[in-house]
Amino acid sequence: MPNGKGFGQGPGTGPRTGRGRGRQPGGFGLGPGGDCVCPECGTRVPHQRGIPCYEHRCPKCGQAMSRGR
Repeated sequence: MPNGKGFGQGPGTGPRTGRGRGRQPGGFGLGPGGDCVCPECGTRVPHQRGIPCYEHRCPKCGQAMSRGR
């Protein structure tokens, strides 16, 4: 008897307690489109869906790319 009443899971453990899955903090959520931008020289290349921009290197200077907003 977890909640002392003989039924249920206890307080605050149901599906609507505010602890569900949500967006991770810190992400921009920019979607599949847009560009990857070099922070060093400003070169822009199209973002490829499913591949983070930081995994790409700038074709001009070799710096790791970042997502443009």
